[in-house]
Amino acid sequence: MPKKITASFKLNGHELTADVVNAGNWFGKTWLIEISGGFTPLFLIVEADSVSDAIDEVCDSDQYGHHIVVDDADLADYPEDDRQYGPSGQVIDTDWLSVHGCEGCPMPFPCRYYAESLPNDEGVLPTEFSWNDLDADEDE
Repeated sequence: MPKKITASFKLNGHELTADVVNAGNWFGKTWLIEISGGFTPLFLIVEADSVSDAIDEVCDSDQYGHHIVVDDADLADYPEDDRQYGPSGQVIDTDWLSVHGCEGCPMPFPCRYYAESLPNDEGVLPTEFSWNDLDADEDE
């Protein structure tokens, strides 16, 4: 099972922490996905090439996809002409979704990654993250 990677970042002057989706799979190009609609928003850092790719990664995530993929029982609430679709053809609801980041930047949303066995207690930049740093501890 892959180790859990979290990220720390600042948003509107607040220090926050979030889980990372797709860590190490897009050269450290990170986006902040905010899913609201309740009292407390869900924040996720997603590694992806673009905003639409970041949304696609969340859609296909076993752990977080249910937050934006429409349940089959609720499809009648989404008229055919107004539907948005995820990468696997699933109907998605992006009404409560915000993406933070600077399009065209090497690291659209700055953050630092953390994991139990990463060598640096201060975290690592996503552009410097490697799964090999985590895997080395398992071999010892």
